[in-house]
Amino acid sequence: MGNQLVGIAPSQIYPMDHYFSGTEIVFESNMGSTRFFKVAKAKSEEGLVVVKVFVRHDPTLPLEYHKERLEYIKKSLANAVNCLPFQRVELTDKAAYITREYVKHSLYDRVSTRPFLTTLEKKWITFQILCALNQCHKQKICHGDIKLENILITSWNWVLLSDFASFKPTYLPEDNPADYTYFFDTSRRRTCYIAPERFVKTFSSDDAEGYGAMLPTDSLVRLGPYISDNTLVPSMDIFSAGCALLELWTEGTAPFELSQLLSYRSGENELVYKHLESIENEHLRALLGSMINLNSMYRKSAEDYLDEERGRLFPEYFYSFLQSYLQMFSSSPIMSPDDKILRLHSDIGHCIKVLTNDPNITPDVDENPGGSEMTDNCQRLPPEQDGLILIITVVTSCIRGLKQSNTKICSLDILHRLCKYTTSETILDRILPYILHLAQYATSKVQVQAIETLTSCLSMVKQIPLNDANVFPEYILPSIEKLCSEPSAVIVRVAFARNIAKLAKIAIYFLEETQRNAPNDMPARRYEAELNALHDIIQQNVLSLLTDTKPIVKQTLMESGICDLCGFFGKEKANDIILSHIMTFLNDEDKNLRGSFYDNIAGVAGYVGWQASDILVPLLHQGFTDREEFVISKAIRAITILIELGHIKKPTITEIIKETCCYLCHPNLWIRHEICGMISTAARTLSAIDVQVKIMPAIKRFLKIPLIQVEKPDLLLDCLQPPIPQQIYDSIIRFNDIQMLVNELEIRAIARNNPKPILMPQHDDSSQGLRNLFCRLTSEGLNDLVEMQLLAFKPYLFKLKHKSQQEVDEPTSGNGRIVITRKNVVCHEYPLADKFSKSPQETRKIFQKFSIRLVLRFRLKCTRYPLQVQMKAFCL
Repeated sequence: MGNQLVGIAPSQIYPMDHYFSGTEIVFESNMGSTRFFKVAKAKSEEGLVVVKVFVRHDPTLPLEYHKERLEYIKKSLANAVNCLPFQRVELTDKAAYITREYVKHSLYDRVSTRPFLTTLEKKWITFQILCALNQCHKQKICHGDIKLENILITSWNWVLLSDFASFKPTYLPEDNPADYTYFFDTSRRRTCYIAPERFVKTFSSDDAEGYGAMLPTDSLVRLGPYISDNTLVPSMDIFSAGCALLELWTEGTAPFELSQLLSYRSGENELVYKHLESIENEHLRALLGSMINLNSMYRKSAEDYLDEERGRLFPEYFYSFLQSYLQMFSSSPIMSPDDKILRLHSDIGHCIKVLTNDPNITPDVDENPGGSEMTDNCQRLPPEQDGLILIITVVTSCIRGLKQSNTKICSLDILHRLCKYTTSETILDRILPYILHLAQYATSKVQVQAIETLTSCLSMVKQIPLNDANVFPEYILPSIEKLCSEPSAVIVRVAFARNIAKLAKIAIYFLEETQRNAPNDMPARRYEAELNALHDIIQQNVLSLLTDTKPIVKQTLMESGICDLCGFFGKEKANDIILSHIMTFLNDEDKNLRGSFYDNIAGVAGYVGWQASDILVPLLHQGFTDREEFVISKAIRAITILIELGHIKKPTITEIIKETCCYLCHPNLWIRHEICGMISTAARTLSAIDVQVKIMPAIKRFLKIPLIQVEKPDLLLDCLQPPIPQQIYDSIIRFNDIQMLVNELEIRAIARNNPKPILMPQHDDSSQGLRNLFCRLTSEGLNDLVEMQLLAFKPYLFKLKHKSQQEVDEPTSGNGRIVITRKNVVCHEYPLADKFSKSPQETRKIFQKFSIRLVLRFRLKCTRYPLQVQMKAFCL
């Protein structure tokens, strides 16, 4: 080309922080440096800013005009919500500083960052870029250098058009790339989005004296415009925006380099057609083809493009709802993340209804609050129409900045509701990481809600991508494994125990779906290896919960899918891991935990198999002597279920009935009802001969009338003898010497059954308590039938007495009762009268006189005598 580049060489090169000395802005890091600008990230009183420094090697450069122009652009675009002009311009002797707000990502960075943009997100970005052009063009302002690096994007996909290049030349020489490289190729990517009409032929020395050399200096161009009209027009920005959008929609493939653009300017269209053919959407292809048309006359305005594509390329809610709604979060004053979440939480129902555009959806009513089952009535949108991802992005962008626990819980609730309508890929890529973040780094109540939301959202995933096959063993479970250990709060461990079985079930579903959709050449051993890895991780978590120090954690694990865990581990591991640990729950002092064991042991036995009956029968027998009656009833119900499932052998069934039929006379109605159910179930299982020979003789003495249909529990319950009165039962359990009482009952039974009268044994002074007990029992309804029932109950009376004595002796077994001996209180006995002041005869006379007064008072009170007669009688 032969042109010589002439410029003023800098006398000395300084580091970047040199230019910030003596200013209010604090230099933080260097963001790049070219011959034209030095760019740095700095701190100011208002936050992080980007500062572009133009070094003044020539003090005579006229920079005031450019300063006024930048200030005019700032003032004109003050209300343009998608534009970010420079906010401050400062001129000093050594440099010029232009400053704007710092935004972390440009659109160029976002295109290549995971999670990758979806089709609808790209439409939303395209829509906002056209809006930004419309906003600035209406103010008669053109950008001049639109490219992906100058299109900033926030974490919630709000687009800002920045770095307005009013100080760069409008026209460039087509035969000298120096000016283009100096002013526009700051990224060194060699891409060129300059409109073709901005490249002009240079003047020869014969045509224009002094213009033979285009002089790109180290400063702005001095010689003024190369042609008479040096102003930008909107069609130039439309072309540049079209190139940027074409790169966006072709996954980061740049449409033009400088040489290719010059070729396109000369009429070579093959490259453009090739890029446009890769776009499937015909409306989008027509839009981009019009924007990058070689003839600027055929390019329309941004406003025309927005009007044409309304309801075609861009959904209607972009115009009617989404832009104005999300603009609220970017306008001044800027809302805090907590305020954004609270506003979204109040509006989420309306957002779902508008963005799904389905009249059958009524999202204002939560279909399954706090549940984890999939709601089949929610119509899921295809990925290219899933507008909810835009709301999800707003929510997730706020989560890391939330300060209050209630707003974190609100954010989880929003994500849970959105999961019902969005795609499986969106749940795994966009929602799951933020739920796990709150599960790891939040307060206890937020962690509880995060675990519940995690389980619920994962249950809604029905299509698993192949790249997410190992999401459970490699990501989810390692992220939450610390929540089941002791440092976590009790409510967190309870929530983990409540959901671990569901998570294990979902993990198996993920693995099986991946195996089903995998290529045929995937080896089977890989499936086995991944399953074993999954078993190992879940096993560690389950063992931690089974050995937890708090009974409520173990109880929650038992009641929240222990059978699902047995199915997850298989028969062998269910016996080694589950059954071997839950057996120890019977030694726990917590009655609810013991009751939970009997509620769920039948399901565990169903997975372990009938081989475990030899282990289970002694454990079930132990339940008959529990000190809590509701635990006894649960133990009987567990035996009933096992008999019905066939897990107890027939000889064992008859032995159990013979030993436990005495509970037919138990004073508790629950226990009598359960024992009748157990006997009836056994009668249906056994043959008629076994029923008449083995069962009927055992229960016959407890029936008031003969019974034929033993298999019907209602009839059996109606035919029972009256039970032992509750007062008598309690008095006997509280009596100190049960053996003496049983011996006395046996002697009395022999005396009743012997036709010859025998002499009843005389009680010495040591049996005074026994005589008092019988007197009290007789007054409470003790008769021959009750004595027979008590003797039938003899084997369990000793065990129940022993358990009740343990309850009193053990200081940790309060069960809500106030026991004086546990508090180390010394009990004293204070006589109400002097025992030795009167003789026994005098004491007897006083007692008789007092008794007569009480009887007379009661009789007078029951009659209608005058008050005077009652008073005289009372004074006797």
